[in-house]
Amino acid sequence: MTSNLSGEGPNSDPSGSDKKRGESQRLRRQQLRAASAGWNFVTSPLVGAGLGYGVDWLISSYPWGMVLGLILGFVSAFIELMRISR
Repeated sequence: MTSNLSGEGPNSDPSGSDKKRGESQRLRRQQLRAASAGWNFVTSPLVGAGLGYGVDWLISSYPWGMVLGLILGFVSAFIELMRISR
């Protein structure tokens, strides 16, 4: 029996394909983060405006709840974008 002194296990690939696979996965994660940031800028203001409209309907304050919800939605989307970009 001989021991493997090269430090490579029986399943390791010396050609570097593991490194390429890791870079590919990193690129996919970056692309998914960018896509989620785009969707966040669409959905956050819509959800905020919808919730504001519901508040307006409950307390008859149209359009102030919807405007405030829309503004808070954009603020939320911007904060999330800053968090993702780190």
